[in-house]
Amino acid sequence: MPRRELVLTSALIGLCLALTGLSLWPRLGVQRTPIVVEQPDITVAVAGAVTRPGSYTLPWGSRLQDAVQAAGGFALGADQNLVNLAAPLGAGEAVFVPERQTAAGTERVSINSASLAELDTLPGVGPAIAGRIIEGRPYASIEDLLAVRGIGPATLEKLRPFVTL
Repeated sequence: MPRRELVLTSALIGLCLALTGLSLWPRLGVQRTPIVVEQPDITVAVAGAVTRPGSYTLPWGSRLQDAVQAAGGFALGADQNLVNLAAPLGAGEAVFVPERQTAAGTERVSINSASLAELDTLPGVGPAIAGRIIEGRPYASIEDLLAVRGIGPATLEKLRPFVTL
């Protein structure tokens, strides 16, 4: 009799394990679910020398060029050399397109082509620094002036409204 009970118990345990395996089988298979990442649109403010300054909503991943196009393009007096059209934009960012002329109505001085005398007229720039600016040419951006000995962040901010590339 004990042998019969052992066989019967083993059979019932085997049956339970088989039924448990059958009920879990669909859960054991790996199902691939595509992940969809939705990026919200961004809103940027465009000001300065553009045709229609204002706030514009652009798709995620837009570049500065897209913002300028949304604002109707560059205005007639825009200094396009000071605008990095490939720069990526973030939500809430403000873009300013400068004009070729300063607030006083004079033309900006080109750090890539101005003479020593023209560079010497800039605030905080004397003949020595003007010579170093000429030696460091060409410049890809206004910020490259920080590499010139004698020009620090404070001097660069003084120069920014008066220079162009």
